[in-house]
Amino acid sequence: MGPAGRLSVAAALLSCLCLHGLLGNSGQAFAQGPPVLHRIDHAEEDDDSGGLMPELSPTGSPQPFVPFLAPAPLAPFYNNSTPKLSGLNSLNFTAINGLMTTTAVDCFASFAPFLANVICCPQLQATLTILIGQSSKQTGSLALDPTLANYCLSDVQQLLMSQGASDDLHSICSVHLSNATEGSCPVSTVDVFESVVDSSKLLEACRKVDPVNECCSQTCQSAISDAARKISSKDAALTSDTASPKVNSCRNVVLRWLSSRLEPSSATKMLRQISNCNVNGGTSYC
Repeated sequence: MGPAGRLSVAAALLSCLCLHGLLGNSGQAFAQGPPVLHRIDHAEEDDDSGGLMPELSPTGSPQPFVPFLAPAPLAPFYNNSTPKLSGLNSLNFTAINGLMTTTAVDCFASFAPFLANVICCPQLQATLTILIGQSSKQTGSLALDPTLANYCLSDVQQLLMSQGASDDLHSICSVHLSNATEGSCPVSTVDVFESVVDSSKLLEACRKVDPVNECCSQTCQSAISDAARKISSKDAALTSDTASPKVNSCRNVVLRWLSSRLEPSSATKMLRQISNCNVNGGTSYC
């Protein structure tokens, strides 16, 4: 046999020996039982996670991860200061506490000059109207004495400023004493008002103002104008001039009476809807 043949026989013999050894070891291993697995106790290892991973409960479900809540977007603008009130104002601010907060937000110092005619001033006027209207439940008056009106307007300004509103609302929104007094209207008390005006008809027309059709139908606005003309002519002939200063003053009185008979939220919707009609041009687009 040549060298090449002997080499082939040696290689085949070596392969048989290796295969026999492997089979023999495997048989012994299975005869002795399954191999022992080494369990790793993770509790004894150092925790390299830094506490970022949620802990696992015994059931294997992770504990909920609750992130920190971000601050409110308007928080930097909020001025939570103590208002300097006159102490001479008898109006019921508690009845419209939520409304005051809404007005302060609508008249934030940074935005008030830019949103004056659209948002801030209509909301401020509605707040003053509702404040006097709600207070009339105790006072019986739908207008303030000029001296008390000054204190009232000042206190309203202070309360709104303490919640972040502009400190120049009187100028921005052209707030005058007529916004709180009877002006040139001859009627300023609840009793006289209800003796002249068909109050149930007025309330029915304005209890729920249609936000879609009011600007065209003017159901509530017409009822307000009719009531204003009636009380403006209490001691004189009925006037048809709805734009006269006297009728305008009486219109404010009518709105205060309505605000005394509606909840503050409903009164706000009614007043803002009427204001929106005026801003949008009334019936010009109907």
